[in-house]
Amino acid sequence: MSGETEKAQSAWTVDTLLAHIERRLDDLEKHVDAVINGNDDRYDQRFGDQQEAVKAALASAEKAVAVAEANAEKWRMNANEWRGAMDDREKNLMPRPQAEQADAANAEKISSLASRIDKNEGRTNGLLTIFAIIAAVGVLVAIFMALRRG
Repeated sequence: MSGETEKAQSAWTVDTLLAHIERRLDDLEKHVDAVINGNDDRYDQRFGDQQEAVKAALASAEKAVAVAEANAEKWRMNANEWRGAMDDREKNLMPRPQAEQADAANAEKISSLASRIDKNEGRTNGLLTIFAIIAAVGVLVAIFMALRRG
């Protein structure tokens, strides 16, 4: 070993040590630059890949939005058609109180008609009975007169 504690002198001088350290620093600087440049190239590649992925994602999102808007428009059209059908149905249907009132009026009319039919049947039966009695009396008169003549 050489150095200050030894009697033999070292080949290193301040100038040679400085030159050696500068060369090592230059080598280290070149190595660091190479690593940084390599990393920059990879980062640029990744950034480019990400940009392409973002473009593809945006294109897909635009397509999805277009499809969703078309579906939403179809849904709105169907909903409007359904609303229109329900409005038409509401216009044509009678409200419950009015329907109950109409049913009550119809029940009264039916009851009145049934009463009139019963009365007419009673009159008809009464008239038929009277005609039957008159006919029987007529037949009896005819028989009685035939017996008297004969």
